[in-house]
Amino acid sequence: MSGFLAFMDRYRDEAACLAALAGLRWPAGFVCAGCSGRAAYQLATRPRVLECADCGRQHSVTAGTVFHRTRTPLRKWFAAAWWMAQDKRGVSALFLARELGLGYETAWLMAHKLRHALNERPEFALEGLLEIDESYYGGRGTPQSRGRSLAVPNKSLIALAVEKVPATSRQGKGIKSSRFVAGNARIAILPAATAAHLGGFVRGAAKSGARIITDAFKSYDGLADGFRHYPIVQDGGKNADAVLPIVHVLFSNLKTWINGTFHGVSKKHLPRYAREWNYRFNRRRIADLTGFLLRRAATRSTITYRQLVDGGQPTGALPALTG
Repeated sequence: MSGFLAFMDRYRDEAACLAALAGLRWPAGFVCAGCSGRAAYQLATRPRVLECADCGRQHSVTAGTVFHRTRTPLRKWFAAAWWMAQDKRGVSALFLARELGLGYETAWLMAHKLRHALNERPEFALEGLLEIDESYYGGRGTPQSRGRSLAVPNKSLIALAVEKVPATSRQGKGIKSSRFVAGNARIAILPAATAAHLGGFVRGAAKSGARIITDAFKSYDGLADGFRHYPIVQDGGKNADAVLPIVHVLFSNLKTWINGTFHGVSKKHLPRYAREWNYRFNRRRIADLTGFLLRRAATRSTITYRQLVDGGQPTGALPALTG
């Protein structure tokens, strides 16, 4: 727990957390959204608000971020971010509620708001040799749950692309003796396994000209335009591990993580859990993942409780920093 204790010593009180958050909001120093003034005063009665020394315009440090209008101390938010980022298994809302002395609904809201901050930036697309496949989560237990139909309640289609990186001598034979290991990955929850949806996912995840290995599913046929596409027949799935060994391991890891830590998730909330897994996976070699999460939380647009409950996924730039 020394890492956690050192982290909490650094953010020892609300003032330290506010100063850190202001530094993330204005990394080059405060700039007034009204007059571009550079000097501001912190209000004694409302410490989360900065008032421009030139024009008097007030700016909330938390406005427009995932911390927008929260009544929970920022120190508890920062602690939640540490646990979510540092524990590779992830943490449940029940864990956060117990450890931070919160009600379950508050802990659930905080966890989902932090997940909302985790999005891969489109300019960092996958490149080189890729494996791409789709899988399904939920909706099991009935004859209707088989196949590619999404008519079954709580059944979701997951698309996943991963870079195939040659294994080093230290990494041995690679994943499933393929001589390759996983690079970065991209994941998405799609409404259907159509050429439009799968093609759109691939074009958003991979750089033009990438070499792509898929199974022979017809919806991937259009990838020949813009990519070097290698569709391979899987013989009814009998040689699936030989054709797409890495992406299948990632699907297994994702589902094990969801079911092990959260004991399953609903269809409408699955996209945020998938993004959390993807974000952590792509930064698995970074020691200070908490810093990345806090930076995203400070610059990602806000999301309301109602939007979270309804499974909403708002996107867009950070709104004006006004109080």
